[in-house]
Amino acid sequence: MSRLAASLLALALGMVAPSAGATVRATAARAIVVDADRIVLGDLSPTLPRDVLGVDLGPAPAPGRKTTIARSAVIEALRRAGADPTLASSLPARQDVRRQAERIEAEALTAEVTAAVLAELPLGVDVAHVAGLEAIMVPPGGHTVEIAMGRLRRATTVTVHVTVGTRRWSTQQATVTLTGVAKTPVLRETLPPGTTVTDDHVELRDVGLDDLPDGAITRTDQLVGKRLRSRQQQAAPLRRSVTEAPPVITRGSVVDMIASRPGITVTRQVVAQQDGAPGQSIRVKPVDDDSRTLVVTVDAAGTVHLAGRGGAR
Repeated sequence: MSRLAASLLALALGMVAPSAGATVRATAARAIVVDADRIVLGDLSPTLPRDVLGVDLGPAPAPGRKTTIARSAVIEALRRAGADPTLASSLPARQDVRRQAERIEAEALTAEVTAAVLAELPLGVDVAHVAGLEAIMVPPGGHTVEIAMGRLRRATTVTVHVTVGTRRWSTQQATVTLTGVAKTPVLRETLPPGTTVTDDHVELRDVGLDDLPDGAITRTDQLVGKRLRSRQQQAAPLRRSVTEAPPVITRGSVVDMIASRPGITVTRQVVAQQDGAPGQSIRVKPVDDDSRTLVVTVDAAGTVHLAGRGGAR
């Protein structure tokens, strides 16, 4: 047998690998793309009977990632659902499934974080640099960037949350370098507790970033219209914890109370036993029965909602 014939025979029998110039073609099923948190049978084969399209095959991978669904896993899922397992016979032995995704580059995320930080900073302070953020993959459909700033310093730590819909997909820590001197709202005079702060009570004072207390009030709108919880000195930076929303209900006032149950809503008048700001829980007594006390929640309109029931005072 000639050398050429022997080589051809060996190649045909799989005894030697093809030469570098040979072309080997392999066919592979394209990955199926999903955009939900779970993979269902209808994602793999939408032509199957309608009553099995929703059979759950497991969690979808992270955005931009792939997972593999074996035919055996589909058969088992059909059995669990009480369906005919032979419906899986037309499926590939293994099928790749990829989660649809949108990539947010580090530069784009940095720009969004910079804008969010600027909205929180006092007058006179600017962002010099943001470091520490990385590109992320999130589901498509629009995202929201939220920040939580640590104590304001020249180098301030910021926690960055990226949310799509109602789900948080990424949390990162960034270091934000700040420049400038904070024009901080302070009181013109010492004020007693219970004072509702007005524009006339406030002036701006230059305060170094490293001299601001933790949780400092940095903008006038965080102070004006709020009520002081305790006596506060003039000209000193204030913490947000020293103020509270003014009451929309005062003690002794008669207000509407709403009690709701499925299919029914009842409104009755009650007498407030405490001052109440939106979101606070206060005690009230029904106008026609002052022998018992109810616990209610105050809303911004000055109406109260039944939250619980207490005993007679």
